[in-house]
Amino acid sequence: MPACRPERDALIHRLQSSYPDIAADGDDDIILWQGWRIHCAPLPSALAPVTDITRLELCQLWPHSPLNPGLLLAGSPAAVAACDPLWHSLTGTPQTWLYCGPLGAAGFCKRVFDSLFYLASPALIQHTLQRHGAAQQADWAALLQQHQQLAERLQALCWQYLHHHGLTTLPQDAGALLALFRVPPQQQDHYALTLAQLLATALTLSEPARQLLAEWNPLAVTTPPVR
Repeated sequence: MPACRPERDALIHRLQSSYPDIAADGDDDIILWQGWRIHCAPLPSALAPVTDITRLELCQLWPHSPLNPGLLLAGSPAAVAACDPLWHSLTGTPQTWLYCGPLGAAGFCKRVFDSLFYLASPALIQHTLQRHGAAQQADWAALLQQHQQLAERLQALCWQYLHHHGLTTLPQDAGALLALFRVPPQQQDHYALTLAQLLATALTLSEPARQLLAEWNPLAVTTPPVR
């Protein structure tokens, strides 16, 4: 009896009426369909380098919105294209999913987008409360400290992904990198790698600003100088 995997099982339930041959793969977060193995969660780092063309990676973004592609996909372009009927069934609209690159790319993009959402949400919540007449003022010092910590984690995540793909330095031409990022994701071979380079560059350029905020922030932890 396959173990219960809520996200995978919910996807199978949504797809079974149209594709009765779709099935779960034992205890793993994997959907089997016509010879394809679809991982329904970010791939573990040990599996991410796998080049097996029968494997795909599917991650979902929350919350859904008109600007949210909903599905993040990774694997060989041929494999992703072969499973277009599944993606269409899940989204209801053609091409409302984002191809991120090779295996591991969908999980990276999900972590990045989730981080960006959490970076923005505390300030949005405070703003909403004040608009509805809440007496308590926003604790901007605490919010800035939280943003700084999340930005550092996001930068580390980007560098981890870059190192995984053999990159140890950032492009010198930031303008060319930005132009590449503006290319529609569907026309990029490895959108996640471009995203990692762009964010790592932006966060590196903002290092002086983060240092200034740390000096201003009364909650920041400072390290005594070495004498």
